Order: sequence, then C-alpha cells, then structure tokens
Amino acid sequence: MKEEYNYTLTVPLQDIDEAKVLLEEAKANNPQMRLSRKPDRRENARFYLCFPYAGTRTDLSFQEWFSARNSKNWDLFGPNYGVWGLS
Repeated sequence: MKEEYNYTLTVPLQDIDEAKVLLEEAKANNPQMRLSRKPDRRENARFYLCFPYAGTRTDLSFQEWFSARNSKNWDLFGPNYGVWGLS
C-alpha cells in the first residue's frame, strides 16, 4: 500500500486552457504527480492531483508554487491524506 497526499483543483470551464498549461508545468516540476480529470460540475472543470509520499512531502512545495501562480483564485482543496493499492 502506498501513501499519498492529494488535491482537487476546481476551475471555471472558460479557464480550462489556462489551467491545462499550469498543470502541465506542475507535472513537469513534479514527475511523480498523478493527474486526472474528474467529471465537470456546475460550469467548472475539476482535476485530481496525487503526490505519492516517499519519505518527503513534495506536495507542500507544489502548494506553495501553485499559490504564487493562482492569479484567478481557482479553488485548490487539500491536501488530503490517502492510501492506495493492495497490501
């Protein structure tokens, strides 16, 4: 079983292209990050970001990095602790 910290990012659909560029940059900076798209909800796109824990919390540097670039005040919910996989 693997530990991870995850976030949900919610952005208005009209900002989807900007969000994708920012998320691509985040993925390049954090190659271990898993990124998936959740179903859209109420005119918003939602993304699920997972950061595997391997002795250090790389998600904390992501949170700082994202906060510095979040000029549109998109909603980043997390971090949430989780465990995935089978033992």
